[in-house]
Amino acid sequence: MKHPLAGKAIIFYVTAWVAVIAAHAVFLYSSYGFPLSISLADAAISNVILAGIGLSYWYVVQYVSPEGQGVFGVVISHVLGVTVSALLVVYGANVALSGFFSTNANYLTLVTESFVWRIIVDIFYLTLIVMVYYLLRYNSNLLQKEQEEIQLQGMLRHSELEMLKFQINPHFIFNSLNSVSSLTITDPDKARDMVIKLSDFLRSSLGSQSPEKHLLKDELAQMQLYLDIEKVRFGERLSAVHEIDPACANMTLPNMILQPIYENAIKYGIYEQLEEVEISTVCKCEDGNLKISVSNNYDSEGVPQKGKGIGLKNVSNRLELTYGILGLMTIEKSKTIFTVHLLIPQTSDK
Repeated sequence: MKHPLAGKAIIFYVTAWVAVIAAHAVFLYSSYGFPLSISLADAAISNVILAGIGLSYWYVVQYVSPEGQGVFGVVISHVLGVTVSALLVVYGANVALSGFFSTNANYLTLVTESFVWRIIVDIFYLTLIVMVYYLLRYNSNLLQKEQEEIQLQGMLRHSELEMLKFQINPHFIFNSLNSVSSLTITDPDKARDMVIKLSDFLRSSLGSQSPEKHLLKDELAQMQLYLDIEKVRFGERLSAVHEIDPACANMTLPNMILQPIYENAIKYGIYEQLEEVEISTVCKCEDGNLKISVSNNYDSEGVPQKGKGIGLKNVSNRLELTYGILGLMTIEKSKTIFTVHLLIPQTSDK
């Protein structure tokens, strides 16, 4: 940490010492009747030296650390240092002043008789300076720790968001590869098309350069790749319809936020019934925010699929981490329709 008086604060420090020198000189002039020259010289010499030592004491404070020496060791070090410094300042100033004004007997008497009091006053000044330095050091360390904590929280938040974003169900990849394997025998052209779409989807979703947020139109393009891949697997059993307000196309949302919702719709829709499952996506603007609703039909009497249920939880957690708001995802469930509603705030950052 640089010296706290290295900038404009030095003006305050100098002003404070000028005030001390003025008060010292006025006291000698008014109380003892010494000439103005003696009063100013007495005040200036001792206090200027003390001010210089006070400036250098910052480096002592930086060197003497409670972490290394303990509080008791630090107190003893500063008591000895301040006392010796005050003693040297007073002794040196008295020698100089006695030489300059050796013809004034009254002043020489004052110099001799006030020796102890001058030491006490200088100890007070130096102790005050040391305490201020420690307060400044503590404040600086506190601000630094707060900044480091903010940075750490940001890093943890980013890491958690990345972890949530990349938790694509491995079964999707495995099943897609199995489908490709089967298609290479029955329909090579369709297999090649599926490999290309799978490659494009994984590149856009797992790429290291993928942003935390992107535009709705980009998200829908990604999800179309995902649905196209799933349609190859399930054929006519899966259909998708979209109702998109054109005004929402350039609104932002977290990257890949819809994938777990579509995956959930397929898992609990297609796997639990033999009928066609329609996934409906509705996007519209609502009070300046983006409102997305994804619905799918399901068989309420079908055998529930086993799972850890992390998909929709990830969506909810990502929204909370990204926007700092609870309840941005809600679920609506009837006997045949399951709907996930997302409310995406529009912030200035992209």
